[in-house]
Amino acid sequence: MERHIKLALVVFCTGIISLLNSRADTFQVQVGSGGLKFVPQNVTIHVGDTVQWTWVASGHSSTSGTPGHPDGMWDSGILNIESTFSHTFTAAGTFPYYCTVHGTCCGMIGSVTVTDQTDTVTITRATYTTATSQLNVQATDTSDTATLTVTVTRSGLVLGTMMNRGGGNYTAKFTGIANPRNITVTSDGGGTDSARVKLR
Repeated sequence: MERHIKLALVVFCTGIISLLNSRADTFQVQVGSGGLKFVPQNVTIHVGDTVQWTWVASGHSSTSGTPGHPDGMWDSGILNIESTFSHTFTAAGTFPYYCTVHGTCCGMIGSVTVTDQTDTVTITRATYTTATSQLNVQATDTSDTATLTVTVTRSGLVLGTMMNRGGGNYTAKFTGIANPRNITVTSDGGGTDSARVKLR
């Protein structure tokens, strides 16, 4: 029995990690576009997102810290046109960076602001109709622009995403599936809720 519980926990955690990874975004910054600057100069992202710098001019770097004072978080080194460099941000905060060649002399600086986006998900309905093998799910979210994903709580199996009905209301129907018994709805904003599925 204990072995089965451990296996179920491993499968569930693997599913959640997969969901978290699939929600991460990559943000583009051009290096040297239109002169000695980063475009855009400042970006705001979420924990787990990645910034990718693409060189459109040669002889620049993306180095964390302030001009003349690197902090060691990342350093692309001096790269040339068509090069790319990426860094994934795993903690919230504001992270300044600069070009080691042009930061001090010419103000070639930028910043990445990383936020812990958190919203609240509430499952308002989870019913399963045996005759049609259909699961109906309704949920609300404090964000009206979230993407909500429904999974089977026990296995972590992804059933699909919910339709945004506006005003923080979301619905989904999944047909031709076995009764999941318990479901979890996870938002790309970090919120999550689980509920027992009622039979109809």
